[in-house]
Amino acid sequence: METSNEPIETSFLFPFETFSDFESALELIFSPSAASVILYTAALKCGTKLCRRVKKRLKTKEEALTSFSKLKHKEKWGKISFQKINFKNGLGKVIVTDSFETKARKTKQPSCHFFRGFLAGFLSELFQKTVTVTEENCAAKGDEQCEFTFE
Repeated sequence: METSNEPIETSFLFPFETFSDFESALELIFSPSAASVILYTAALKCGTKLCRRVKKRLKTKEEALTSFSKLKHKEKWGKISFQKINFKNGLGKVIVTDSFETKARKTKQPSCHFFRGFLAGFLSELFQKTVTVTEENCAAKGDEQCEFTFE
């Protein structure tokens, strides 16, 4: 997968509704809580692998986070902003507007399980320690935007 700011040539489109249908199918087959674990865990590995690819070509953690934001925006994951980052301790906040996970799904609780796992994998690899990501606000439940904290 290309991790620069150039267009991605080896990708495919996955409509927001299809992702929502996929998540609903996992909930039906297993349970809502099991589906969230499956999405989170699969994404954790994907985020880790993306960070490894990014670290090969970028020198700083700041560059890696900027690259992550630009790439995922280009892939229509949403507009991602890293804030209040403590690079020494691996702490901070992430704001996502127009998250792909919230486009076609409405819930009563935070539900960006795939993005949360992807972010946890990426940040854990970046900071070389286990990073916990918590979704504080979620557009799928009516919040203005999705907000995550990590530590």
